[in-house]
Amino acid sequence: MSGVGTLCECQTSFQWKIQNFLSLNVDNGDCITSPDFTLIGREGKQKKFHLDLYPKGDEDADWVEIYLTPDDSLNSCTVSYKLSILDKEKKQFIHKTVRDHTFCDKDWGFDRFVEIQKLKLKEETVLPNGTLTIFFESDGVQVKPKDPTMCLGDDLNKLLRNDEYTDVEIKCEDAILKCHKAILVARAPYFRAMFNSPLKESQTGKVQIDGMEPDVLKDMILFIYSGKVKTMRKNAVELFKAADMYMIDSLKDLCGTYLMNNLNNENVLTCLSLADNKCEMLKKAAMKFIVENDTDFSETSEWRDLSKELLIEIIKCQKVRTRRLVGLKDNEEEEEEGEDIDDEEGEDDEGEDDEEEED
Repeated sequence: MSGVGTLCECQTSFQWKIQNFLSLNVDNGDCITSPDFTLIGREGKQKKFHLDLYPKGDEDADWVEIYLTPDDSLNSCTVSYKLSILDKEKKQFIHKTVRDHTFCDKDWGFDRFVEIQKLKLKEETVLPNGTLTIFFESDGVQVKPKDPTMCLGDDLNKLLRNDEYTDVEIKCEDAILKCHKAILVARAPYFRAMFNSPLKESQTGKVQIDGMEPDVLKDMILFIYSGKVKTMRKNAVELFKAADMYMIDSLKDLCGTYLMNNLNNENVLTCLSLADNKCEMLKKAAMKFIVENDTDFSETSEWRDLSKELLIEIIKCQKVRTRRLVGLKDNEEEEEEGEDIDDEEGEDDEGEDDEEEED
């Protein structure tokens, strides 16, 4: 939906009012678009933008997503901006800031701008008369000639989105992605081997992908074209598996780094099993998390699914850590005993000195 709501302009700040926000007839993945507005940079150069908002999220249905999007790709530009929600007193209920982001033709913003439940709990003050007020402010825009290197991924992604000059179709369940054989071959060794073989895919230009969710396939293809991932939080584990299968090492490293930085009690065993013999940095991080965590994982189904070799490795690491802790404790006790002995000897010496002085 485009041009939804009203927009009030005041120099480089804008208010976007969306009426009946909680009752909008939208689903997860549906986007509404603000009217266009213009930012003015140095030397009077102008750039048009709009806001794209997902009332029920695009990735996570529990969160509102919002992005700033340039309206053309003739030039790149750098913008610092802040997005806020204003309550009925025109105070900022929530605000988030982006600093010095360079746009080509790709949007940028927040996939977790505000939790929908949070809006419902504060409906009376944050949604007066059902209206959500988004406040955008910026100190202007720096417009400059488009950097072809920096924007290459965005340009290729645009080629993918517009289905231009495609020569291969990839089907996964009900989803069909039209792609470019040359780009797939250049970025993924799996596809290079496929299209350089006598397999039917190289003859028909039609590829069937099984055992993968369509959203995961879309993210993998998006990465092949642009080097970016849209739904990492949701699909990191499955994307890691896909990257390993299709031999896209850069994507596997990206997923591995994300998982390593987001380990928790619920995903650590899965990550350990996933990384074994495939991603050493993730395996080490997961092993360390398990060994140093006080949680008993042995009753979980994921623990029972671990290979015998991994279980032995975990037990060995736990024993090493226990010996180290015991050794540290023993050393601390010895040091404390040594201090006590020194204190006692010091007291005896003082006593002997006193006696000598009395003599």
